[in-house]
Amino acid sequence: MGVYLFLYVFFLCFLSSAQIQPTEVLILVNENSPTSRYIAKLYRQYYPGVPSTQVLYLSGLTDCSKTAPYGATAADEIITRADYNDLIAQPVRDYLANSGLITQIKVIITTAGMPYRIEDTNPAYANAIYPGGSNPDIVTANESLIDASSVESELTCLWYADYGSEGFLLRNRMVNPYQGYRNSSLSLFERLLPGTKSFTWSTALSSMGSVDKPFMEGERPPIPFFAGTANRSFHVGDMYLVSRLDGPKNEGKTAIHSVRAMLERAKRASRSDKGVNPAQAVSVLDDAPSKYYDNNRTFNLDFDQDCWIYGQEYWDYDGIASVPPDVPGFRIQDDYVQAYRQILSTDPSEGILNIGYSSIANEVCVMLDRRASKRTNQQDLEDNAAGNPLRDDYQGIVFLCTFGYNGDEGSGEHYLFEEGPDGGPLFNCVNGAVFTSIESLNAVTMFSNVSTLPAPHHQGKIVDFIGIGGAAAIGHAFEPQSDAIIDNEFLLCNLLADEDDDGFADLTFIEAAYTAIPYLSWAEVVIGDPLMRIAYGNGGKVWKRLPGDANNDGCVDSTDIWCVKYTYGGMLNSSDPAKFNKYHDLCDVNQDNVVDSTDIWCVKYNYGAIADWR
Repeated sequence: MGVYLFLYVFFLCFLSSAQIQPTEVLILVNENSPTSRYIAKLYRQYYPGVPSTQVLYLSGLTDCSKTAPYGATAADEIITRADYNDLIAQPVRDYLANSGLITQIKVIITTAGMPYRIEDTNPAYANAIYPGGSNPDIVTANESLIDASSVESELTCLWYADYGSEGFLLRNRMVNPYQGYRNSSLSLFERLLPGTKSFTWSTALSSMGSVDKPFMEGERPPIPFFAGTANRSFHVGDMYLVSRLDGPKNEGKTAIHSVRAMLERAKRASRSDKGVNPAQAVSVLDDAPSKYYDNNRTFNLDFDQDCWIYGQEYWDYDGIASVPPDVPGFRIQDDYVQAYRQILSTDPSEGILNIGYSSIANEVCVMLDRRASKRTNQQDLEDNAAGNPLRDDYQGIVFLCTFGYNGDEGSGEHYLFEEGPDGGPLFNCVNGAVFTSIESLNAVTMFSNVSTLPAPHHQGKIVDFIGIGGAAAIGHAFEPQSDAIIDNEFLLCNLLADEDDDGFADLTFIEAAYTAIPYLSWAEVVIGDPLMRIAYGNGGKVWKRLPGDANNDGCVDSTDIWCVKYTYGGMLNSSDPAKFNKYHDLCDVNQDNVVDSTDIWCVKYNYGAIADWR
């Protein structure tokens, strides 16, 4: 018994020590975009361990965060496939190969200012991606031929999509081999140089059997086990995990202030002296029981041959087999219900607001709303806390998944801003809060003032969640189809589970995100700090920018006046490097991209203000 206990503890320590490090991050910058350049500098202030040599400047790209008077629009978020290949993919490959970092780099960060939606190469499918939108009928009818993608999703399989002799070509999407793993850091999987393994690209049955057959690496088993593959070689170690630092802004405005908020909230959530307080934090799964979009297929998990539905719950890296297991079929689950089961080890009830506390996530509260035509909101959090003396006065979400506009509540596109108590935000957030929604077009633009569909069919946006206090989100850059819905059962557990009891979640946000994404080379885009790793601590209220607080200490005083004077003359859009380097976003109090006398006046006007998160 003692030997087995020692081995178990040793393995847990091995798992927890295998975290992704800043030295394994590559930041991509649009050198034509002041916003992009500034965000790269900002990220390295939060993570000084990212070497300056691992910031790659790309030329020739349109600035999709360009400010007025010639501001960017939603059209600038789109890039052609040829330009993606020539201006992004190939320069990244060249850099990684020439610097010897192909296997060291695990995470790639794209920055606001870089286009992120790759249009289809077939003119007949042009409206699969158009400015601020996507035509779902085109994708549905031609799903196996569509080669549109998000830049972020395409970069995940940089060496294996359309490059070299082992590419699976561009049409359709590829099954993500990381989906379905739990408590299994990317760092555990062997990473080999491209070209050292041979692949067999097959197709797998999905939601539309007559049309949609996504690519899956491995050999097709004989009938009736025809949905999955066996003898697979393409695995987690062949991927990059890609996240975008971007957030809400109007057309013609910069995203740096939104990105600052994301990074600040993520950093606070990752610090043991602050972190996430389980007595404040709630994970909300806002189900719509009358809808069935969330019956997800997971190709990396085998179904049970007896019932044809339930089967393998998840995979753990076992230290021996680092490749995906053989999966002759695929597993189907009600994702919201299964997420509740996985993190609470109990079954929910129908027709009610289910509430439990997760032992694997330091007793974080979990709500699964199975009420019909009822949206969960902040009042539900408050009501639960009122009856529980162990809950803190401040209640906020650390995780939210919802059907959004596609639910049964009859909501509009602004539900995140307007459907909380008294017509305010749907929820308070705690630092580190993450969001997904079953809305096909929730990431077709990062501009707040661009509607995702013609009225009255507007859907919510992932950037709206950042606007109410969130830190990260996963969405779709064009119509993804229902079987590409994010698997919250894996995202929720991997975001919050602390199974080795060290006070930190076992995985970083970016790892949790990609264990929940069904496909690569497709529509999905992740926004947020990839290295965020939830710590459990005293918590507090979510960080929000306090105008005039130039040194970010939670109060506006004489020090802030000194800070503004020190950065006086800094200009975000200046071609003069000295002025650009002098610019500081918190000193730019009125957010006009210049630090000047108006900002000093703004500090004096707000003098004495104190933030409630202090």
